[in-house]
Amino acid sequence: MTYDEALDYITSLAPRGWRLGLDRMAEFCKRADLVQNDRQKFLHVAGTNGKGSTTAYLQSFLVECGFNTGAFFSPYVVDPRERIQHGRELIDKQDLASMTSELIPIAEAFTDTEFGGITEFEFKTALGFLFWKRKDCDWVALEVGLGGRLDATNVITAAASLIVSIGLDHMSILGNSIEEIAHEKAGIIKPSCPVVIGELPTEAEKVMICTAAELGAPLWLVGKEVTYEAMPDGFRVTTPVQQLSGLNPGLLGDKQPHNMALAIGGMNAAGIVLSEWNAQRGAKATSIPGRFQVLHARGRKWILDGAHNPDAALVLRHSLKHYLDPLERVVLVTNMISGHIPDSFYSVINGVADEAHVVPIGFHRALPPKETALSVQKTVQRCFAHDSLDEGLQAAIQNTTPDDTILVTGSFYLVGEVMSALSLLSEPLHP
Repeated sequence: MTYDEALDYITSLAPRGWRLGLDRMAEFCKRADLVQNDRQKFLHVAGTNGKGSTTAYLQSFLVECGFNTGAFFSPYVVDPRERIQHGRELIDKQDLASMTSELIPIAEAFTDTEFGGITEFEFKTALGFLFWKRKDCDWVALEVGLGGRLDATNVITAAASLIVSIGLDHMSILGNSIEEIAHEKAGIIKPSCPVVIGELPTEAEKVMICTAAELGAPLWLVGKEVTYEAMPDGFRVTTPVQQLSGLNPGLLGDKQPHNMALAIGGMNAAGIVLSEWNAQRGAKATSIPGRFQVLHARGRKWILDGAHNPDAALVLRHSLKHYLDPLERVVLVTNMISGHIPDSFYSVINGVADEAHVVPIGFHRALPPKETALSVQKTVQRCFAHDSLDEGLQAAIQNTTPDDTILVTGSFYLVGEVMSALSLLSEPLHP
């Protein structure tokens, strides 16, 4: 099987949708002998926003500590192999192809059984488990796909669980209130296994505290047991285990010091003590695409951020305020996929941009540009819906100067497509 054939097979599973439930995934892992909790140790990360960044900090810290490290990210932004990593490297194309070929007969055997067919996400998660097993990883930084309690990644027993944030997103699946969504995220907390919780709304924090108490899981809270503060040489992070200074997050954005501190808390809770040197190097080296990422391309400055719900939009708004000159003009390139609420998202970033270009996204759940434009027009008077991504990008470039900023947001899928479109002419801009 070639790499392209492997991707085609995995993509062919997409029409089965997203199934929340663990019985089939657990059986898949059993039949394929995928999960070795006695060998690989997992740091399991859930949250409405920030879980990708937190996973990236864990990955970077683990690598700097010298561990044989695996990592799993959801979703990918540009390259499908971003999901499954070893060290800081994406899974090799031939490894992905050969392991896909190996897992297909086991996966297909489920189709006509009471379990039903394996979904795309279940298959990709299984690929990760097999890859890390073959690489004999010591630790895996494992990001939840959706929710937590019934997510396919939740077949493992973690050395520590981390819950970054709770907000209103995927409400048709996870629940209509902060409390209901918090209960789903809290599903990754396991009996007697430590859990570290980020800064959450009060009602969500109560759910986490009660769940941890019921399961006998030691609990640390960011803001209480885990703290971070800005110092002249960087951030200082303090946990019940250690204090680390001179930490400078490798990712831009207002929430990154919080996510970095949470990752350190999670590692300490799992029994890993970092040297200050490794912590400093790990923080600075952390990288993940599409999180307030700043690029120069085609004579313009671009900020690409996968924010797609109101809480993430608020963080984006604050980050823009801190990063951009108050007089800097911003032009928006955007669209969203179904399952999110455009009116709520765009109302939060009201006033950020004075012009918007709504473009198609090459994903089966993408909203039509003209439909999204109806929401954008409520907050951005000059709004244009385009028939192609290239048309929208060209319009944004033509309507800006080198002193302006083009902001791409609303969907990680859109961010990835824009990054691909700009890749030949892109170079990172280091602030």
